[in-house]
Amino acid sequence: MAKPLFRACMLALVLLCTAITPAAADEDLWDELLPIGEYYTLLDPEGGILLETGRRIYVEDRYLTAQNRLYEVVEVDDVARTARTKLVEEVELEVTPWAELRRQLGLTAIAAADPTGEKGAIAIYHTHNAESYLPTDGTDSIYGKGGIHQVGSAFAKALQERSVKVYYSENLHLPHDRGAYRRSRETVLELMAEEPDALFDVHRDAAPRSAYALQLGDQWVTSIQFVVGRQNQNLGVNRKYAESLKKLADDLYPGLVKGIFYGRGNYNQDLSPLSLLLEVGAHTNSRPAAERGVALFAEVVDHYFYGPASQPERGQGSAARRTVVGIVVFTSAAAAVFYVINAGGFANALERLRGALRLRNRR
Repeated sequence: MAKPLFRACMLALVLLCTAITPAAADEDLWDELLPIGEYYTLLDPEGGILLETGRRIYVEDRYLTAQNRLYEVVEVDDVARTARTKLVEEVELEVTPWAELRRQLGLTAIAAADPTGEKGAIAIYHTHNAESYLPTDGTDSIYGKGGIHQVGSAFAKALQERSVKVYYSENLHLPHDRGAYRRSRETVLELMAEEPDALFDVHRDAAPRSAYALQLGDQWVTSIQFVVGRQNQNLGVNRKYAESLKKLADDLYPGLVKGIFYGRGNYNQDLSPLSLLLEVGAHTNSRPAAERGVALFAEVVDHYFYGPASQPERGQGSAARRTVVGIVVFTSAAAAVFYVINAGGFANALERLRGALRLRNRR
């Protein structure tokens, strides 16, 4: 009974939050990709190329390079499709444990770790379903389930082979326009009702082949770029989470994660702090190379959330989910909605819940 009730409460809370403060309100200003064949070039202060991407770039966007140098955009030339930057800092990446991120969110585990070491679940979906890979699919876009779905399937399969449960949604959010993120928001809510440990929105970029081509050992793969929306209340946790995954990837497969782009917008990451957008190669790369790259990334995800055996948090996925259920099962969906309204919005309601949880932990 607890799990269905939790789903109902959570959906009611988040749906009401969406209705009160639409996260997609400014999407016309940021959710825009360039026509295929056009891309922005991000330049360092000396004019060197940092990034080539089909994603529109804005002043104040930031980019963490493969070498962990953080740059901020200070000038954009929309005619020449170039953006100039300043160096902000050299970042020393650290892995922030999953349990620590949960504590920062006020979700301190109160149950013991799962003694069976059972792994949790990862959710995967595609906001831009039509994205495809020209060398393999014969086109960069297929109206319906494009080649990106096969990349998502490869990601899901690689996780499942590591005994990770996967919720893979192939819901369509067509067409590939500015409203796609608004439509995929409903899919995110559906997946969140399954209580996954993390969500990944799998995309491919539009850029020259060399921007993502990567040789690891004797095989070619595509590198992966993270995209984090800098206009959402979860940015602090999103950043630590993305940097943690990049640090692990750097250790396991140097170069696999080519960088982290902090862009204008939210990419539905306001709904969950452990949500990340992946750019798995570009339209100019082959789909098999993208599938190989994302399969390697599955190892990084598994390592961060569930392994190795000596990691204290191993198996904590099930316990953590039971903890969340314990937090909200005391109420019904109707009561949750009333609580949000009475609190003056979702943010205030969440803060009250966190305060109640802290009091409960002290008892």
